Amino acid sequence: MNSLTLGSLIALLGISMATTDASSQSALDRTKRPAGQPLPKIELPAIQKATLSNGLEVWLVEQHKLPLLSMNLVIQAGSDHDPLTKPGVATMTAEVMDAGTTTMDALKIADKLDYIGASMAIRAGVDGTFASLETLTKHLDEALSVYADVISHPTFPEKEFERLRNQRLTGLLQQKDRAATIASLAFNHIVYGPDHPYGNDPSGTEQSVKGFTRQDLVNFYTTYYRPNNATLIVVGDATLPDVVKRLEKTFSDWKKADIPPLTLPVPKAIDARRIYLIDKPGAPQSEIRVGYPALARKTPDFFPVTVMNMILGGQFSSRINMNLRERRGLTYGARSSFTFAKEPGPFTASGGFVSTGTDTAVHEILYELDRMHAEGITPEELAFSKKGLTGGFALNFETSGQIARALQNIVLYGLPDDYYESYLQHIDKVTHDDIKRVAGAYLDTKKMDVVIVGDVKSIKQGIEGLHAGETVMCDVDGNPVTH
Repeated sequence: MNSLTLGSLIALLGISMATTDASSQSALDRTKRPAGQPLPKIELPAIQKATLSNGLEVWLVEQHKLPLLSMNLVIQAGSDHDPLTKPGVATMTAEVMDAGTTTMDALKIADKLDYIGASMAIRAGVDGTFASLETLTKHLDEALSVYADVISHPTFPEKEFERLRNQRLTGLLQQKDRAATIASLAFNHIVYGPDHPYGNDPSGTEQSVKGFTRQDLVNFYTTYYRPNNATLIVVGDATLPDVVKRLEKTFSDWKKADIPPLTLPVPKAIDARRIYLIDKPGAPQSEIRVGYPALARKTPDFFPVTVMNMILGGQFSSRINMNLRERRGLTYGARSSFTFAKEPGPFTASGGFVSTGTDTAVHEILYELDRMHAEGITPEELAFSKKGLTGGFALNFETSGQIARALQNIVLYGLPDDYYESYLQHIDKVTHDDIKRVAGAYLDTKKMDVVIVGDVKSIKQGIEGLHAGETVMCDVDGNPVTH
């Protein structure tokens, strides 16, 4: 698929670029740091909205420079809606969706899309499920007929279900040999507990997947895949009246229904820092995760926290990476992140570290978190972090597909329609005091857990010597063991 050129992107987004002539270049004083340029002004085309007779909301952003259309159906149900006893149902439902409809099998679906150069993908995340379609405008009717058929009339064929279930079981077995995956999944299980879906692997467990039946997928689909629980984002060469007319026809069989409400439990607060050790005998590296259930996407502190984390561990030159990688040579990369979700997602500082330096890595991660918590940042760090967040921001909107995926966040989290147009201004308004306040509020290491996957025989003594918290031995799933 062709993508927009940088020039057309700049024209689309309304970003004015200053030019200099030869005389001004010759007068440039290279002994002085160039002055910062004004923030670019992001002006996306307006979002046009309509609602189909079946309750499906439609958002359209017109782009007529190329004869392309991108669609992204956002369904407000992901692995957060998994039954606690059956983790993995949401992702498995999405995976089997395009395996057959009442009129086509998987091969015919693929052939029809390939013939017109269209592509379709369906996946489930933590907070939602997403079905995307990319097509040339001239093939919209053919592409839309396949897309709507898959969404409205999936049959979840037993043979395909069994094949994909076995494939997933193989993947789950392979995960148990990957220290990084073990650490991340065990960390979520430990900090969220067994009664919160954020604590489960979205892919499920061996036990849950073995217990799946085709009916479990049908039940999930029937309950949550409803037009009144979804929004269809359309970006590209189309007009709203034309799109609505086509959609009313192709989605006429997709019926609305009552959606059962979802209430997730509040994650239990961490009362004291503990260090959870998971043994991987002979491992040359230790995978470390430090964190806690932190913030939901709706937090008013989203922008200052985002800027703060860039300085802490969100870029190559961050404090955590420069300390652990550049100064101490313990890792190829260390980082931190806030995963913002519908409910409080985790804050995590993480990395893979040479086994002999495991205790040093834990000490230094906690040191950097405590330093940020107590001291905040310098003006130079604030300015550099803002540049990192704003400099490449416009590149997120190069193609119609990128714009459709960006609007997905507005739909999923109920953000204002002008969220991206005002994004840079919100980043620019973050102050030194804002950073100090959120660092003090959200980086208290006494209320964080530490999860380590490594060769316990060689690292345990050094870890216990830190006196950083009670040491708890766990199995590969993050459950405490007594021996």
